[in-house]
Amino acid sequence: MRYRTVFHILGVILLLLAPAMAIPAILGLIEGTGDALPLCISTGLTLAAGLGLYLGTRRSLEESWLTHRDGYLATVLGWLLASLVGAVPFYLYAHLSDVDPAWTPDVAPGTPVCSLPVETLHPGREFCSITDAVFESVSGFTTTGASVIRAGLWDGLDTPSSQGRPGLPRALLLWRSLIQWLGGMGILVLAVTVLGLVGVGGMHLMKAEVPGPLPGRLSPRIADTARILWRVYALVSMGEVVALLLGGMDLFNAVCHTCTTMATGGFSTLGASVGGMAPRFQWIITLFMFLAGANFTLHWALLFRRSLGYHRDAEFRVYTFLVIGGTGLLVWSLIAAGLQGTPEETLRHSVFQMVSILTTTGFATQDFGTWAMEAQLFLLIMMFIGGCAGSTGGGMKVIRIQVTTKAAYRELMRIAHPRSVSTVRVGHQVVKEQTVTAILGVVSFFVATFVVSSVAMAAMGLDLVTAMSSVAACIGNIGPGLGGVGPAENFHFVPMAGKWVLMFNMIAGRLEIYTVLILLSPHFWRR
Repeated sequence: MRYRTVFHILGVILLLLAPAMAIPAILGLIEGTGDALPLCISTGLTLAAGLGLYLGTRRSLEESWLTHRDGYLATVLGWLLASLVGAVPFYLYAHLSDVDPAWTPDVAPGTPVCSLPVETLHPGREFCSITDAVFESVSGFTTTGASVIRAGLWDGLDTPSSQGRPGLPRALLLWRSLIQWLGGMGILVLAVTVLGLVGVGGMHLMKAEVPGPLPGRLSPRIADTARILWRVYALVSMGEVVALLLGGMDLFNAVCHTCTTMATGGFSTLGASVGGMAPRFQWIITLFMFLAGANFTLHWALLFRRSLGYHRDAEFRVYTFLVIGGTGLLVWSLIAAGLQGTPEETLRHSVFQMVSILTTTGFATQDFGTWAMEAQLFLLIMMFIGGCAGSTGGGMKVIRIQVTTKAAYRELMRIAHPRSVSTVRVGHQVVKEQTVTAILGVVSFFVATFVVSSVAMAAMGLDLVTAMSSVAACIGNIGPGLGGVGPAENFHFVPMAGKWVLMFNMIAGRLEIYTVLILLSPHFWRR
């Protein structure tokens, strides 16, 4: 095990997070808000720790390749480290800021926020707890979108909350959105582009982190492949910012919602999520959620090769069919339940919620927890599927569902025709037996983790719907679930132990189960 190389990579991750953290810190300094100091302190600490690790282990890259065990260890430690670092600004803001008289007029000025009672609805009060601060950060980096914030978000694009009180400072909200954008394509993929790891070293990091079965190389060098993926990610993100700006949205909200849309994360600066936006913004975000849930190699082919290959990709065709078919089912359900508005509103809410859940973004235009039970059950099932391989979406991925279904059908045919020889095909491509076995293993571990975690959450006192949907929402990196964790609620009430269970599910779901579980195996640590 090359521990020096692993720690060198961790140093690079910190050096990447420091300038990213400096962006909202600069915004806080410009606006003179209370989050400037916490963000500046966090930036300085992250930079110092990153430099220490990087310089202290720089000679380790004389051996520039990693074993598969090094890659798994670096990936898990990298995500844990990023989550802890991302929580520092939230935690420091809660402990360094004073109460806002607009929220607590009966409290003397200069009173620390953390001295308020736990049940007090004051921006940032939740982050007095280390668990809640880390939960928000893990949810951000894993692009889950499950939040513990009970107050402090905005109710509209141009007006503060309905109580006329200011919410969380914009710099802290920007950091909250930015960590989702960084986690969307992957912090280890970004580290590969910076380190320039080639061959087996970079490939092991990519295999351990990239959602879904690893897409084919877009370049002979794995580092170049990582750069191409990040370039496509940035270009499509800029396209959404421009589209939202042309629609009339202000720059701050356009950037924040682009970060969380392209990452299929779902954090919003608005208390009503995307439901607090005009319909034109909802349609724009629907389009870019759909693009974020597709394989980014298809976007690369269009942008850089001028090749339109979407219709030739078997996974993308099934993905599109699920969106269209699922939208039709939701429209029918809303009409049958008498919950429809105008035809445009019914279609807009249905397609938005279908795309949001399937791509595991987690935005909401309505509280779908109030929809008919068949619609809620259908959305719960969609939480397990997720987007395409090579996208920023979570879940088990469409390609895995395809292979699992076809493998099950093949076994059925073998029972009817024992001497037949058949293969599993996706489109015109034969799937290797080794790949089929690996996919069935991931699906099995996914289901097993869901069952064990659901039982654990139910044992902590949560009702069955809340327990199961909270785990499904976190292991699928979706965010809102059903019951007590529906789109109109949050995760603040979940017991502390339950939040750590859900954080494990978020990271395990983001890193495809195997990457996390393999580190818990004694065989992994044996020479």
